[in-house]
Amino acid sequence: MINTYLPVYKSLEHEFSKLMFDIHIDDNQLNVYSLKISELILRAAVEIESISKDLYLLYGGSNSSHIKYDEVAIKHLNKIWSLEKKVIIISSPNCFLTNREIYPFIKNEISTGRQKMTFGWNNAYQNIKHDRVNSVAFGSIKYLFDIMAALFTLNIYYRDDIFDLGPNMNGSTFSADLGSDIFSVNLHRKGVYDSKMQYNKQDDLDKSIYVIVMTEKSQNEWDKSNAEMQRKRSELFAKHPKYIKYISENDVTKYTGTNLMRDVLGEEDFKKLFMQAAHSFDGIENKTFYEAILNKNIIFPINKNRP
Repeated sequence: MINTYLPVYKSLEHEFSKLMFDIHIDDNQLNVYSLKISELILRAAVEIESISKDLYLLYGGSNSSHIKYDEVAIKHLNKIWSLEKKVIIISSPNCFLTNREIYPFIKNEISTGRQKMTFGWNNAYQNIKHDRVNSVAFGSIKYLFDIMAALFTLNIYYRDDIFDLGPNMNGSTFSADLGSDIFSVNLHRKGVYDSKMQYNKQDDLDKSIYVIVMTEKSQNEWDKSNAEMQRKRSELFAKHPKYIKYISENDVTKYTGTNLMRDVLGEEDFKKLFMQAAHSFDGIENKTFYEAILNKNIIFPINKNRP
């Protein structure tokens, strides 16, 4: 699929970067406005209208005509990806703002003349588009940051890139700016898997646009090792003197506990048997590789039966 959106975004970002060099952008400059800024907001909004509709159709949208970019397309994308929770970080060295986090898809402003909540950048766009003479103040740096962050986010999801991290489960090789000179994203990286190989969801998962997971091949290696460990553990348990004694005195089909192996062997012998069987995982770390994928609120490919 040819991506015609990224070159346009990069062009807009280049102009924004130049503006950030010309103006010392700190907290006192956020409400600075100009016709140039209004122009960039209008151009970014046109891109958002188009790319949001394309994403809507690519990801299960049912309307095929007269798609409203905000009330239909973005609403649908927010429902499946929780866009309102995603954060974009202002990382440009030419920016000196105190708050560098933007949530571009939170409806945080009352739409002018309509008394309903909308995205701040969308309200600015509508005012500039329909009443430019009386709306020059909407062409501000603050709204430009917001709308460019929204466009950056949609471009990321449109690209749908996967980044190979090799054996690095901490993602130190991941470039959080994703090629941007202004923004970067949050990567969910802390404690990818717990001791039972379940996906460990940290507090920042919802606001992270990228997450680290095992590759499918590595996932399969763990599945094979786990199956071998289960087989070995059952084999060792069946031969254990305590189990042989237990089945000679009890009807195992009437066992009502939660862990027959632990109850029969006792904690110490259970741990010894477990460690013997766990040799099936020896060296698997050398076969484990990771990748950074888009956070689409998927059910991560984790085998819940792992030890």
